[in-house]
Amino acid sequence: MKIHSLFILNKAGACLYSRNITKDFESIEPNLITPFFSAIFSFSESVISKETPEILEMGGFRIAFKVEGDYIYAILADTSANLLFIESRLTSIVQEFKEFLENNETESYEVIENSEFDTKIDSIITGEEELVSSQPLYKKIIDLFNKLTLENEILGAALFSINGKVIFSSLPYDILLSSLKELEIRHIVANEYSMTFYSLENNEKVFSRIINIPWKLDPLLVVILYESSVPLGMAEVNLEKITRAIQNII
Repeated sequence: MKIHSLFILNKAGACLYSRNITKDFESIEPNLITPFFSAIFSFSESVISKETPEILEMGGFRIAFKVEGDYIYAILADTSANLLFIESRLTSIVQEFKEFLENNETESYEVIENSEFDTKIDSIITGEEELVSSQPLYKKIIDLFNKLTLENEILGAALFSINGKVIFSSLPYDILLSSLKELEIRHIVANEYSMTFYSLENNEKVFSRIINIPWKLDPLLVVILYESSVPLGMAEVNLEKITRAIQNII
């Protein structure tokens, strides 16, 4: 679920800023990749006319574009990277870049090199800037999950922000990805987050539920994995108990 790189271009296609978050593409020069973006913009006016992010998928990668003012923002990520999280990163990056331009003199085609700006971008893309203030709260919830797992009440659990940031997960990787995909679909199709559950082929059960936090704008999504021998009714009762415990923590 990696976000690999960020590119900020002007509408003429010149790359003004690039940042490699992983090492997967650090050997590739931005000027070799950005002409590809320019070709996409020239081919599809819909990409550069929308205010909401446009997502393209090809060859195991997702490329998310967002146009704001005179600039085009592009994130290169794995296809497993959560769309909601990518889109929220783009929104924050747009705001951070606007503030940078307001406080720094730059030429229209000047490549931006600024270590302080790099640090802020890294923090946004990893989601660290959102987690710092809530670390004590999240630690208590994670401790609860670990306790329930050790007591064999659950097989595993995950905690997401509603925008798809994975705060904690002890779920198998395939279940984690399917849970993130479900979150995307529920957001895109209905913007509806009521409790859901499904059974796996081995009869293990996956439940998910939104927990609202009164003093935070965005709620949390809790995903719980139960073993096959747990009846549905008992799993639902247990999920309600876990929900109340987390609400008490909050």
